[in-house]
Amino acid sequence: MTISGEHSYRRLIFCTDSSSAPPERSSNLKELSMYCRFLRVVGLVMAACLLLAGATTAQARPYKIGMIHWIAYSPLNVADVKGFWKTLGLEVEVVNFGSNQELNGALEHKRIDIACDMMGSWVGMYMAGAPLKIVAETDWSFGGDKIIVKKGVTPEQLKGSTVGIYLNQPSVTYFLNKYLASINVPLKDAQLVELEPEALADNFISGRFQAIVNYDPQALRAERDGGGEVIATSASWEGVIPEGLVARADVLAEIPREDLIKVIQGWAQAVEWSKDSANWAEYMTILNEKTFEGEAPYSEADLKAMLDSVRIHSRAEQLARNKDGLRQYLVDLHAFLKENGMLTKEFAPEDLLAADVAVDALSR
Repeated sequence: MTISGEHSYRRLIFCTDSSSAPPERSSNLKELSMYCRFLRVVGLVMAACLLLAGATTAQARPYKIGMIHWIAYSPLNVADVKGFWKTLGLEVEVVNFGSNQELNGALEHKRIDIACDMMGSWVGMYMAGAPLKIVAETDWSFGGDKIIVKKGVTPEQLKGSTVGIYLNQPSVTYFLNKYLASINVPLKDAQLVELEPEALADNFISGRFQAIVNYDPQALRAERDGGGEVIATSASWEGVIPEGLVARADVLAEIPREDLIKVIQGWAQAVEWSKDSANWAEYMTILNEKTFEGEAPYSEADLKAMLDSVRIHSRAEQLARNKDGLRQYLVDLHAFLKENGMLTKEFAPEDLLAADVAVDALSR
């Protein structure tokens, strides 16, 4: 067999035992063997990098956080628009729903990962069988939820009357009961009819209801266009409607703790940004284009009035509430439900609370 040419020579080198090769070929074989070992090492390193990248991608999946058109939840929009979560390495999509009912349905059926709304609603859903865990309290309604009656209607006329409410959950009935108890009217004596906020305002304006419980901006519309008079607000009883983040327990178990911490840290950064007066012009744009998307732009005066009707916690306030205050709210809500025959499922605060992650995030 005759072997000639460069390519034949290379084939011979690959096939020849270096111990029997001439000195010059033995040297070539050693160099080639070292090169092959180098290539194998590079291949292993590249494979490891690809596996690591795959694992990282799996952990850093996009998260969907749901909200409604309510100014207290606007830090979600700020964190999104200003890229606070992206800087922390998270991909977050904020989904803005038109009503509490839509939001709750999306949460229950896993169309979103986390929701932001009223704590009492999460308790109501928990009692109905949804496996929810409260991740963090973020704010209070502090005047934005209103009990509105037609001008001239007296408190005595509310007994036995029909009251329209935007959500028939403990979050709202607890607030309504505070007022009714103050005028010695049992909650059971009021006939409650649930309608979504916009439809509720429409029906108040048309005269179907003499009394409603609604929140801004639809409460403002009911006042102005329906001859309404505000007789009580969520500021009348401090902390009566706390709000915050919740997730299904099974969904929460799939989210790395560090990602949850980053979600809360992004919120905290957005709160600090939104409270800086230097950012007011841009904040107004975010409010009109994102928080109240699809609605006619609100005036600066209306936006300021709505902000004054909520209390978005500072970092220190939020830390304190998630350490102790939130638990006390759940104790008080439990007592209300039991007293009014509405405790359909027994619970302890610890059954719902997973706020240790918020304490961790806000302590860093």
